[in-house]
Amino acid sequence: MAVQSFRDAELQGWDRKAVYWDDTLGAVTLGAVGPLLDAVGAAPGTRLLDIACGTGALAAEAARRGAGAIGMDFAPTMVAEAARRHPGVDFRVGDAEAIPLPDASVDAVTCSFGMLHMERPERVLAEVARVLRPGEGRFAMTAWAPDGDFFALVGQAVQAHADTGVPLPPAPPIFRFGDEGECRSALLAAGFAEPGFRRLPLEWTGDEPEAVLGLLYRGTVRTPMLIEAQAPEARAAVERAILRGAERYRQGGGGIVLRWPALLTAARRN
Repeated sequence: MAVQSFRDAELQGWDRKAVYWDDTLGAVTLGAVGPLLDAVGAAPGTRLLDIACGTGALAAEAARRGAGAIGMDFAPTMVAEAARRHPGVDFRVGDAEAIPLPDASVDAVTCSFGMLHMERPERVLAEVARVLRPGEGRFAMTAWAPDGDFFALVGQAVQAHADTGVPLPPAPPIFRFGDEGECRSALLAAGFAEPGFRRLPLEWTGDEPEAVLGLLYRGTVRTPMLIEAQAPEARAAVERAILRGAERYRQGGGGIVLRWPALLTAARRN
C-alpha cells in the first residue's frame, strides 16, 4: 500500500482539526503572536503576510495594529475558521511553496510554528524572500525547541510501547527550525541577512491527564501520526503511559503544566 505524502497527511489532518485548534495548542501559540509582530515591526502601513495562518489570531492582531494583513493557509477549513473568527481580515487559501503574490509586494512575512509542517521548507523560504521587499522586508518565524515537556512525555511513551517501524510519510525533521545553526544556514542561503534569535518560554496548562491526550489528538497532526498507525494494543499502551507520565507535571495540588519552549528567528531580506 502506498504511503500518503507528508503534505497530504498534513492537509488532511489540519482540515479535520481546525475547529479544535484555538482550544488546544492554539492557546499556547498565542504567546508568540506579539513577539512575532514586534520582530517584523508590524505597524500602520505595513503590508504583512502570515503564512500557515491557522485560525487567524496573528493576522487579526496585525490588523488591529493597523497593518494591511493577509492570512494564508493551505487547509480550507482553517481559512474558513479564521474568517469566521475574525471577520474583516483578508484570509486566503494558498500554498507557501507558491505564494500567490507578486515579487517584492510585502513588507513583512510571519510564520507561527508552520515551518515544521512544510514538506519543502527551502522552497518556502525562497518564496518568502521573493515576495518581500529587498533591503527592508522582514521575516520572522517560530518553531518548537526540542527540550519541551510535551515531546519528552510523548516520546518516552512511544519509545517504550510503540513500533517505530510502521509506514509513515517521509517527513522533514520536526525540530530543525528550533536550532539556531539550522535557521541561520537556511536563511542565509535563501537571501536573508544575519538572523537574530529569541527563546520564548511558552506553556500549556490542563486540569487532568486526559486533557494531554486531547491536546495530542485534537491540537497536533505530526505527533499522533505514529501513534494512530499502531496496532490497538500498542496504541492503548502508549496512551496509558502518557496518562501516567502526565502526573509528573502536576504543579502541587493544581493543574498539569507542560513547558513548550520555542525559538523565534527573525531576519531582514538582503
